[in-house]
Amino acid sequence: MWKRAPKSNEKTYHRVRLTPVSGNCSCAAADYFRLIAPLCPVKEDIAHSLLRLAMRPIFYMDVVDTENMFAYIEYVNRNRPPFLKWLNENRDMVDLIFKELTICLFFYALRYDEEKKIVVLDHKVDETMAYAFVEIQDRNIYKEFLSFSDFKEYYHSFFNEYGIAKSEIDRLILEQDYEKRFFPS
Repeated sequence: MWKRAPKSNEKTYHRVRLTPVSGNCSCAAADYFRLIAPLCPVKEDIAHSLLRLAMRPIFYMDVVDTENMFAYIEYVNRNRPPFLKWLNENRDMVDLIFKELTICLFFYALRYDEEKKIVVLDHKVDETMAYAFVEIQDRNIYKEFLSFSDFKEYYHSFFNEYGIAKSEIDRLILEQDYEKRFFPS
């Protein structure tokens, strides 16, 4: 763990988010769970964000449904009974985060168009990715963005039906680093 604990929930979230973890997805997940397992049950304001940080490497390992995600999390945390108890009480959070990470797949097609000098989302339905779009229907999407605020508004619209807090979606945008990668000042 860290030498000195952060005082606020927001600082705790950023500290976990910015902590170097392994480049190997399996090891990165283990690293994150080592950090978040003691925090989630007591830091409920940021537990959703912390759990998403730890689930992301598992998602990248092609764990394509919530049942397998939950099983993997249980396996990684088999020696952490208090965390597993909390996790079972918050099982719906795993489902919701899985949907969030699936929605992020649409935005992997985001790119900067040098000719037009704009950011473009050009996601096409890809049969080889059908296994990944289990929770969210895949669809063709073409959208151009002149500013980061336009992008954020559009990004938020993808989450409307799930009742996810705006602040949570903003953290997801931060984790994906969209502003820095596509809308530099």
